[in-house]
Amino acid sequence: MKPFKVALVNSPVLGTIDPWTDEPEFPRPALACLAAFLRRHTSYEILCIDAKFDRLNFEQAAEKILNFGADVVGFTAFTPEIKPSAYLAAKVKERNPNIVTVIGGAHLTALPDRTLLEFPSFDFGIAGDGEESLLEFCQTVEAKGNFSVVNGLIFRSGKEVIINTPRARMLNLDELPMPAWDMFRRANHYWVQTSKGCPFKCHFCMNHNGRVARTTSVQKTIDEINFLIDNYHPEWIRFGDELFSVDMNRTSELLDEMIVQKMGGKFKWDVQTHVKYTNRELFKKFKLANVSQVDMGVESGDSYILKHIGKGTNLEMIAEAFKIAHEEGVPTGSLIVLGQPDETLETVMKSIDIAVKINPKIPMFGIMVPFPGTEIARMAAKGEGGYINLSTNWDEYRKQIGGAVDFAGISRKRVERIQFIGYLKVFVLNYRIWDLAKFIWEYRIEGVNILKKILRPGKDFLNMFDHMPADYETALKSGHKASYDDMIFSREQFDIIQSEELKRTNKLRPDLIKSQMPVKIFAQHAVIDIDEQVAP
Repeated sequence: MKPFKVALVNSPVLGTIDPWTDEPEFPRPALACLAAFLRRHTSYEILCIDAKFDRLNFEQAAEKILNFGADVVGFTAFTPEIKPSAYLAAKVKERNPNIVTVIGGAHLTALPDRTLLEFPSFDFGIAGDGEESLLEFCQTVEAKGNFSVVNGLIFRSGKEVIINTPRARMLNLDELPMPAWDMFRRANHYWVQTSKGCPFKCHFCMNHNGRVARTTSVQKTIDEINFLIDNYHPEWIRFGDELFSVDMNRTSELLDEMIVQKMGGKFKWDVQTHVKYTNRELFKKFKLANVSQVDMGVESGDSYILKHIGKGTNLEMIAEAFKIAHEEGVPTGSLIVLGQPDETLETVMKSIDIAVKINPKIPMFGIMVPFPGTEIARMAAKGEGGYINLSTNWDEYRKQIGGAVDFAGISRKRVERIQFIGYLKVFVLNYRIWDLAKFIWEYRIEGVNILKKILRPGKDFLNMFDHMPADYETALKSGHKASYDDMIFSREQFDIIQSEELKRTNKLRPDLIKSQMPVKIFAQHAVIDIDEQVAP
């Protein structure tokens, strides 16, 4: 009897504009997590195809899928990846119409029915956490069963698209197996997820992992890191948590264990967190654990904007967090978004000024993208917040070089010029000329592409995609483009789902809600004396 076969796919790129995104040094964690869960619960043959990581084009990726003889092909996609994924699905189904395609990820979660209407090459969709839904879906395909009972599934019934009951999030991440890293070639970098979710409601973030941070145990995290060290000798481990220190006591314990095992000397590592979830004790431990970089969200240098974007910070809190990090010798990165609601030249320059003041090791300036499911997308669709000319061409939804929306208070071209100047000012005004030279070299491709866009007014940046197939738009044409009403409805519906999840979690696991409240002192939980000199 022929074994049931599942291919899990991260699709190719249209061109290399931002190497970090388009030519990653790490395999896609979502594929590794889904593969591991299927492998634990079934005897399916599973193939992971990360076309970005393996530098495959569309034809090569399609050949791998078809040669494998997949029964189900599962795609994962953020918004700027959805059209390439749909194109690859279309090319595969052209040659084998019996293959069943399913799409998951943030874009589908935000626009569940609309995604299937816009892209007929996807037969099904899975919203939210994918592991349990994908398992039940594949079992239903294999058994030719009833799709209406699979929570989290979106499917067609005639001309209608059905959205099933949302899948309840898994609250104990220790129930998940270690990601199936063995299904990929060895990488220089690996992405480790120790928590999913974030308690904040930032206007520019969909928060597709939920507003309750669900964490893995310290021991499970340490076991995965040691597995990677022993088997793959990574150059870099990147923690993918939206807010690494969301449970500050747990973070303290995790850093203690990393210090005891002297992990920081075996690989470089970085994290992303929120300034409210830091303190001097934590930065001392980051230093002892030999962290390579702690990125913190700044978002804007304007007090009014900070007060109204759902971030829960202010300028004093931001300045204090970076000051303490510098004093404790912890390298930092700052995350700033230009193009906030009602942005003006004055407020943009305030964002550049605060970046100069906090003087991070690596400044990062992105330009606002109204991702579906976010409050910014809802505002842009309603013409609020000074947003105009909202695009629903998902290929334009890129943070560094894109064109998803324009700004009434300051031209997008001017924002792009200030973005470029901002990088220079942080280094030059802090007398860091050698750091500037290293930064320019490391990000030279992104820099060149930003300059091209600035220096060629009116040029459609989509023309920079040099791997776009000739039949790309033709193969994707369905006549069901997302509307502004869809963007508004998406935000409203996802807010309802998030609210129900919060109520459910508060009932079943109130400890999770309590654990993500920031604390000032957690030394009583520490294993390591932060004043003790521990060699990293």
